[in-house]
Amino acid sequence: MTTSATTLPADGRSASAARRIIEAAVEEAQLGNLVDEALLLVTELVTNAVVHAGTELDLVVSTDGPTLRVEVSDRSPGALPVVREAPAETREGGRGIFLLDALATEWGTRHFGTGKSVWFQLGPLPRTRGVARRDPVTAASRRDIAWLVGLPADLEQQLSSTQLIGELLHRLVEALRLEQGWLVAQSGEDESTWQLAAAHDVAGPDLDVLAARRTAMSGEDGRLPAPLSGLVLPLRGRAGVFGALVLAGAEDLSADDVAIARLVGDRLSVVLRDDRAQASQLRSRGSLALLAEASEMFAGTLDVQLAVTLAAQLVVPRFATWSAVCTAYEHAPRLMAVAHGDESRSAALRVALSSAEGQQLAERLVSELVEQRPVLVPAAELPPSLRQDASGDVLAVPLVARRRLLGLLLVGRAAGTSYAADDVGLLTDLARRAALAVDNARLYEERTSIAHALQASLLPPTLPTTDGVEFGARYAAAGEGNDVGGDFYDVFSMPTGGWGVAIGDVCGKGAEAAAITGMARDVLRLLTRDGIAPPKVLQRLNDVILELGDRGRFCTTALGSVIPQGDGLLVRMSSAGHPPPVLITRGGDVQLIGRSGTVLGVIDDIEVSEDEVLLAPGDALVFYTDGVTERRSGAAMFGEDNLLACLRDAAGGSADALAGRLEQEVRRFGIGPSRDDLAVLVVRAKVPRLRDEPAPERRRRVPA
Repeated sequence: MTTSATTLPADGRSASAARRIIEAAVEEAQLGNLVDEALLLVTELVTNAVVHAGTELDLVVSTDGPTLRVEVSDRSPGALPVVREAPAETREGGRGIFLLDALATEWGTRHFGTGKSVWFQLGPLPRTRGVARRDPVTAASRRDIAWLVGLPADLEQQLSSTQLIGELLHRLVEALRLEQGWLVAQSGEDESTWQLAAAHDVAGPDLDVLAARRTAMSGEDGRLPAPLSGLVLPLRGRAGVFGALVLAGAEDLSADDVAIARLVGDRLSVVLRDDRAQASQLRSRGSLALLAEASEMFAGTLDVQLAVTLAAQLVVPRFATWSAVCTAYEHAPRLMAVAHGDESRSAALRVALSSAEGQQLAERLVSELVEQRPVLVPAAELPPSLRQDASGDVLAVPLVARRRLLGLLLVGRAAGTSYAADDVGLLTDLARRAALAVDNARLYEERTSIAHALQASLLPPTLPTTDGVEFGARYAAAGEGNDVGGDFYDVFSMPTGGWGVAIGDVCGKGAEAAAITGMARDVLRLLTRDGIAPPKVLQRLNDVILELGDRGRFCTTALGSVIPQGDGLLVRMSSAGHPPPVLITRGGDVQLIGRSGTVLGVIDDIEVSEDEVLLAPGDALVFYTDGVTERRSGAAMFGEDNLLACLRDAAGGSADALAGRLEQEVRRFGIGPSRDDLAVLVVRAKVPRLRDEPAPERRRRVPA
């Protein structure tokens, strides 16, 4: 049994020194079949100890026949962090313990008062990996191309691309006995930005990545300029040079050595291209999943505020540190939504974007986005109030739908982070979907607002309040509230005293029905006020509808006058095809009264009924449209029986209470929104108050 112990400093040279010690021990014990695993594991353990412990290291190497045992100890007390779950494929660190478990025959940890250690043992292997082992290596065989360019297949499958690239670079630098080596490559899809991809673990001067890029872009092998001299070997792909292998201290390399370095460089470029192709595939899959998710979310909303909030939140934190959405379809850009990866900073970001400087930036970007292409705002051009939260460049992506600029999506990243071409393309696609959702929601809100305004103009703003009579009413348009209903009611004062009442139902809904409704309401009100009897008023309304030709629509109408008579009310009414009203006595008796007559807008000569009813104090007369009786629950309809039962139970209530009770019962009868409009108008004779009876207390509305 042979054992050696070495103390290594806590710096980047220790991993390289440990590798040389392992190589010597393996060569002396003729255990060349274990060299791959041993070098990889000792590099991982020493590097982890240097990074996490930061103390001197003790390396103990023992060989006993076919067995190699290595122990790495640091002098930092405390527990050794052991990750219980395998790291994600995209994570570069946290794999040391899993490499030990996958490659070592045995391994373990020790903890003591002044530090901790990790040990592993290799050979004899308890299982066959299916790969032929090489004969014991010698110093001369270190330049073997198979050893330099690749690892055993089973071992290579255990490594991430970053670990494989680092291992290949280590082998090349040590085999050629060079001072240092680096691998530089493009940063993602940004061809103009290169970054360090791997470096040999020997401390030395930093590499000038820009100089290496300039040298490599010539396409030929070159030399770095002073003070750091080195050989630069370009790495080529289908699109041209995308990286470089840089070797320091390579002045005395032979042509064969340079050829070997090129082979390793080609192997490194293959690994890099495969890794980037896999990363690009993952990004594409993630992008498609994000766009599908966004489309589903946007399709489920018809609210502008919700749509812009979803757009801002979908971007953070996947593609940006923060994001904001401004709409621009009004007079000036308006900040609508803000999202930040750190929620505690969202309020400050909103304040900065809402400031005068933020508003000026939004106005400038809207003017620049006339061509409807993304605009990159450098961090130096941002207003001072935004630089604290927007430390990097800001990408402004237009929200365009139906060839109209509706606003912009602002995307901010941390300083030094660039926007790759595929990121910009994905954000542009996301912005298109968000813009379409915003435009649909905007049009829906405008249509709803117009419908509400038009509907309000077709109904009386308030019901009259006077001694002796009460009026109550309810109205509900069918659908989701963005269509104008065809039902209407009206109450108006008469020049000769009393009040005129009208209720009607125009066939259909929407703008065309609203036009007939408005015309019918005006004709009924004007002619009745001129003193024309209700039957003649309905005949003239029928003539007007027929004159409209194809634009006309048939409708049913009930028209009447309410005249005080003693303590009660005399109601004279005429009906043209309208459902008969319900009389409710103070004692709770209910009955349908009157006759229906002929529907308006169908034939020239119509039959119009004339009926009178005297309402005693406490009696009420309830007018309604067919949206009440034809309310469905499956195959059943609300009908006249439910109508009478509902009003019988509500007898004795005020006019408003009667109207409200009827509406409530109709809504409860069916599930979901009604397919027909509903209108209810109640006329009730008040019960006179006795002189000694106190006046009812009036509730005063308390402002919210």
